Amino acid sequence: MPDTPIDEVLTAVSEVFGHPVTPEDDFFSLGGDSITAVELSNRLEELLDTEVDIELIVALPSLAALAAALARPVHLLSTAEH
Repeated sequence: MPDTPIDEVLTAVSEVFGHPVTPEDDFFSLGGDSITAVELSNRLEELLDTEVDIELIVALPSLAALAAALARPVHLLSTAEH
């Protein structure tokens, strides 16, 4: 089982898209759409045992940025706290 955030993200994305990916890839250049975003969110939630907002998946410029965001404490990801 992968143990770093980038490994977990790359594993999940590779599983969802069915081919290897790199940290520099971006969700949309891989062919991502709303259905794939839901599938990826679900897979990441299984791997990370935490909720993954679909907006994070589609808003960030690369898989590395997604991994970095997911590695942050949850309270730093929420904009609804203030």
